[in-house]
Amino acid sequence: MQYGDLFEYNAWANAAVLAALDQMSEEQLRAEMPELGGSALGLLEHTAQVEAAFLSLMTGAARPERRSGQAYGDVRSLLTATDAAFIAALPALEPRLAEPLEVPWFGRSFEVGQALMQVGTHSVQHRAGVCAGIGRAGFQAPGLDYIMWLNAHR
Repeated sequence: MQYGDLFEYNAWANAAVLAALDQMSEEQLRAEMPELGGSALGLLEHTAQVEAAFLSLMTGAARPERRSGQAYGDVRSLLTATDAAFIAALPALEPRLAEPLEVPWFGRSFEVGQALMQVGTHSVQHRAGVCAGIGRAGFQAPGLDYIMWLNAHR
């Protein structure tokens, strides 16, 4: 597994979603989509907080305070900073892939490699919901296929 590719793809996909969200009004960002678990902004906020929480567990950094209803700019900043921090942290994390990592909200340990995969797959899930909100607001949701990223960057 090439975790560098996974996290570079994740940052690219997040940036593409953010570029679309940047065009939306506050009302559009906060429009509820109960069948998807919240608004586009709420799903993005959850994604950013989960990425940051796993990063803190893996690196020993302080976990950002978990808050609900943040402003879009704050969520955007957290997500982009966490994307960059994951890419920077990978050289130190990759030698630890089989090391156990306690995930307190599950009350058990997982391997660091499994936690890295969780971040990538969890983000894919919630970006899909965010993209539904982008489409519902009348904007074009970005294409986020991994192969599109590969074609452009590898």
